[in-house]
Amino acid sequence: MNPLVPSAFDGVLIAGALGTVILACAAFVSLLLSRTVTGWSLLAWALVILFVPIIGPAAWFVARRRERARAQG
Repeated sequence: MNPLVPSAFDGVLIAGALGTVILACAAFVSLLLSRTVTGWSLLAWALVILFVPIIGPAAWFVARRRERARAQG
């Protein structure tokens, strides 16, 4: 096995890392475009999104969805 040729496992790891980065970027942009989150809560959410890899962005999207549902209903 040649160490210079990536294996299938390397491809899976790269795809997972890329997906995590894209999810974090999408959550961060969504946070910045949100008009209801300001001040310290904005900073706290930004830190959670950036430093808690998959769970942080997922938690932001869940919280945003619940907030929108509360505002509509």
